[in-house]
Amino acid sequence: MNPVIQSLFYIGIMLALAKLMEEGFSRIGLIPFVGAIVVGIVLGRGVLDFIGINNVISFVTSLGIIFLLFLAGTEEFSDEFNLDRRILISSIIQLVIPFIAIYFYLVRIGLSEPFAIVFPLITTSVGPMTRLLMDTGTLTSRLGRLMFYQGTLVEIMSVILFAMMLKVSSPVEIIKQSLEILVLFIAIIFIGPKLSRMLETIEGFVKVREVELAFLVSLILIIGYVADLFGFNSAIAALFLGFLLKDYLKDRPDLKEKVRGLTYGFFEPLFFVSIGLYFAPINLYIGSIGLILAGLIFMSKFLSGLISSFIIKTDSLANAIGMSSKGGVDSSLLISALVGGGISSLQYSYSALSITLVAIIVPILFKLKTRGITTIYSKPKFNERLDKLSQLPNPLFAETRNTLRDIIKMMTERGARAIVIVDEFKRPVGNITVQQLLEIDPSLYDKLRASDVDLNETVIMESDKRVVDALRRFRATETPVIAVVDRDGKLLQTLYERELLRILSNL
Repeated sequence: MNPVIQSLFYIGIMLALAKLMEEGFSRIGLIPFVGAIVVGIVLGRGVLDFIGINNVISFVTSLGIIFLLFLAGTEEFSDEFNLDRRILISSIIQLVIPFIAIYFYLVRIGLSEPFAIVFPLITTSVGPMTRLLMDTGTLTSRLGRLMFYQGTLVEIMSVILFAMMLKVSSPVEIIKQSLEILVLFIAIIFIGPKLSRMLETIEGFVKVREVELAFLVSLILIIGYVADLFGFNSAIAALFLGFLLKDYLKDRPDLKEKVRGLTYGFFEPLFFVSIGLYFAPINLYIGSIGLILAGLIFMSKFLSGLISSFIIKTDSLANAIGMSSKGGVDSSLLISALVGGGISSLQYSYSALSITLVAIIVPILFKLKTRGITTIYSKPKFNERLDKLSQLPNPLFAETRNTLRDIIKMMTERGARAIVIVDEFKRPVGNITVQQLLEIDPSLYDKLRASDVDLNETVIMESDKRVVDALRRFRATETPVIAVVDRDGKLLQTLYERELLRILSNL
């Protein structure tokens, strides 16, 4: 059989099994992506040795890492929070304590230069942590905000240190890598706005369907190639590029949604399967070292999170458990180190196993703990009244006086395709969609208000209607949003089909 066709066949199997296992793990209350990792371990050298890493699969995996880290740069590394001294001190503590524990253990078992392993292991993975906060209803609480701030800073510092130390062979190399990082940050500050304007110019000049997505994907791939050409990690370069283009994508939520669909619908499940495929054959040594490392990761991060909680004055146990979240950027860094020759297959295997084990245990413990902080709601019924759906997020709406820039920010934060517009009496008067915003010159976003736009007619439902009625209205009208109102016609809630289906499935 043609090797390329065979590889595509394997990729199809990996993708299908990954989604099935993610669904299975989700139904039993475990983190979905761990199911995909298990698929990779079973199919790869770890157990069955049915699918091996070849050039095609390695290429797809590399693309997955690049796109995942690009989105991490746009979504996880938020620059919209107030970084005070307590958050900084807390984050440093959460790097230093785990670093000491894990570094000296790795040296003890024979690793002379364990830096390529240490930093992925000590980081807090913000992506899984954010999903955990959302699932437990703590994301918008003070605890959730403080955890997100700490996690973001810990992840940024870990990535930078990893990039600096990945190819360390002498003090000269450390200085060289540090200068490269500095140059990248200068580029982010000065080149970012120019790069965004260049993309906007291309959009206006080339009137071809999906031109924005095509040029954005091209830019991601080109930057990765150029970074690799100069000896810098292409995945880390993609992460910084994502941070650089944060504002550009904020103004184009529809474009960002397309990149998310490509990444999370195709690349993410394959990436997590590949984590398992890269495992060496599972044996007692890998299992025991992985288990010990998992214990060290959890205990050291738990201790550092506990100490930090007294500095930032938040719930000690929840902060200690939540800041131990693993499974996103850290896994990407490990594969980058393996592919780049920074670590061996054996070292990768027990390190990835330790991350997987911690990724399983932390959400279980955090959900048990947060039962005492937030209310864990029961699964809603199809015949439940709309005004009884307390699991839904706060209603998303804007007033007619809000600028389009404000509206875009609100829609981006929620990941919504439309937003309800209300009058001064909080009565729905229409809605604005992503498609409408894309047809407006971005330079006018700060000048135009919602009242200046031709509003779409909004589907309105009374609060005493049932969930099943709302689902039928979504199907019949294909509306992106439904406004739920009280007897006086004032807005009570906004319904989005995706959010409604998510709470119905108790995800």
